[in-house]
Amino acid sequence: MIPVELELRNFLAYRDPAPLNFQGIHVACLAGENGAGKSSLLDAITWALWGKARSNSPDDLIHQGQTEMRVALTFTQGEDRFRVIRQRKTGKRGSSLLEFQAWNSEVDGWQGIAEATIRETQAKIDGLIRLDYETFVNSAFLLQGRADEFTTKTPAQRKQVLANILGLSVWDKYEELAKQRISTTRAEIERLDGRLEEIERELAQREDYELEMKSSELMANEKAAELEAAEKEWASLEGTRSELVALQRQIDDLTRRITSRERELSEAQNELKEADAQADQAAVTGALDEVRKALAQLEPLQIRLKELDAEREKLTKEAANLRGANNALAPQTEPIKKRIEALQGATEPVCPTCGQPLTDEHRQDLIGELDIDVAERRKQYRENRSRVTELETILESLSSERKSLNHQLAEQAALQKRAGELETMLTHADEAKRRADGLRERLKRWSDELDQDQKQRSTLEEQAQVCEKRLRAASIKQKEIDELRQVKRLADERVGGARQKLTALVSFEGQRQERLRERDQKAEDLSLFEDLRLAFSKRGVPAMIIETAVPELERAATELLSRMTDGRMHLRIETQREIKTGELREALDIIISDELGSRPYELYSGGEAFRIDFALRIALSRLLARRAGAQLRSLYIDEGFGTQDTRGREHLVAAINSIQDDFDLILVITHIAELKEAFPVRIEVTKTAEGSVYQIA
Repeated sequence: MIPVELELRNFLAYRDPAPLNFQGIHVACLAGENGAGKSSLLDAITWALWGKARSNSPDDLIHQGQTEMRVALTFTQGEDRFRVIRQRKTGKRGSSLLEFQAWNSEVDGWQGIAEATIRETQAKIDGLIRLDYETFVNSAFLLQGRADEFTTKTPAQRKQVLANILGLSVWDKYEELAKQRISTTRAEIERLDGRLEEIERELAQREDYELEMKSSELMANEKAAELEAAEKEWASLEGTRSELVALQRQIDDLTRRITSRERELSEAQNELKEADAQADQAAVTGALDEVRKALAQLEPLQIRLKELDAEREKLTKEAANLRGANNALAPQTEPIKKRIEALQGATEPVCPTCGQPLTDEHRQDLIGELDIDVAERRKQYRENRSRVTELETILESLSSERKSLNHQLAEQAALQKRAGELETMLTHADEAKRRADGLRERLKRWSDELDQDQKQRSTLEEQAQVCEKRLRAASIKQKEIDELRQVKRLADERVGGARQKLTALVSFEGQRQERLRERDQKAEDLSLFEDLRLAFSKRGVPAMIIETAVPELERAATELLSRMTDGRMHLRIETQREIKTGELREALDIIISDELGSRPYELYSGGEAFRIDFALRIALSRLLARRAGAQLRSLYIDEGFGTQDTRGREHLVAAINSIQDDFDLILVITHIAELKEAFPVRIEVTKTAEGSVYQIA
């Protein structure tokens, strides 16, 4: 991870300075007075990447008097460029925002690659640069006042930091996967053991299954013999039933034929009577005369009915005219009455209706004439209404008479039809005689056939009675046969069940061999996974990697420490420690010695302790810079020169220059003026009333 550009707004001492571009800078110092905001630039980098800085609360990082802040860091990772934008808004409902972008050369712009949540996006950033905040501040970032972060940790903590720098966390994943495989494999073995126990229990019942098989077969054979005898007897009865059914079917057919023949004989006899009657010309002629006589008696009634209809039509029309006249009289009379009222109420000698001059005498005459006209109209209305009532009475009487005539004439159509039929009969009397002769021959033939069918039915009924007696005398019933078949079926099922159990034992034998082979394979896999878990644990491959890296770390730190102390001080790292029991235990102890011999780190002076810390941290940073995947080829040193004398500062600068080829960017923070000239590039930080600003010189 190499910083390219840093943008700040309302972050610590800064309000809204121009972006700080790191391109083209290899080794530089951040210079300025104490409190100007030099360390804040490094805090901005760590806060952008991990959301962490020297302050535990993000709200404390917001510029005084402001309510929100923003930091954007552009950096390269290998050949790719990325940008992290982190924002914070304070208040009762404070909120945070994290954006993660990648440069897309095809569209020549930034493309968002953030996840749905801040936690997921942070995990994606950590996964990209393969580094967390704690490892960073313990290696590549010599934080102000925390240069001894690595040295003062416990051996176990130092070992964990070294493991993080070496990227050994992947072995934790491998170990966890091995543990999961172990757990899964053990569960499989337990499952197989349970299945093997079930199989053994089944195989132990072989003798019981064989006895059950013999007993079931004996019972099935007995029931089969009983069923066979019963079914033979039943087959004989079924033959009798079939014979009875056939006889009954023939009887039914004859009965239907006899019934049909009897119906035909009855119809033919009726038809013969009718033909004989039609062939009797004298009887038909007499009947025709009677009908014609009855029709002649109805003719006067028909004439009277026509007269009634004409009279009713005339009276109905007269009543309608009188009602119309009365309906017209009322509207005609009303204006005359209103004119009389107007004349009676007039006080001027002028007619109120026509406007002509009018004397009182003339008005009284006119009113009298109008009263007479109204009286005449009322009289006419009463006379009309009286006449209508009289007409309605007459019409009602005529309607009653008409109804009576219609009732008497109702049989006229039937008489006319009968007369036609009798006339036709007279015409076809000879034909009716011939039909009657044919019917007599047919009746004789049908009677003979009916006698034969009745005799045959009697014979069949006697045969059916014999079959029914034989069936009633049978000793076996359908229910008994069904019960025997059910018992036989159950016996066969028991035989099948017993045979299936014995057959299953053969399958269980094969399953047992297969499960045993599978269990042996799982046991072998479990042993392999146990070995892998041990190899992936902290005492396995990671410990071996640390053992390999420690000599390199020790060599680089000793070289730097010797250079900074003119060969006086040396450093040694021990990975094992002998405990009181005489056993060796894993450790990561730092042993420091000078011309006075070895003594604890705490007994060295502040300047000496810083050189020790510096040598170790630089060695750790170089190790991190070369670690595959991390690519953190940058180093940040925040102060520390104040504890050194002039000679010590020169040694520190010389040490920084000697390692500059191992890093793409080295930033050193100092407030000591004479050290500025020792670096090729200076970033001057100045505090102003509008917030701190920086300038590259």
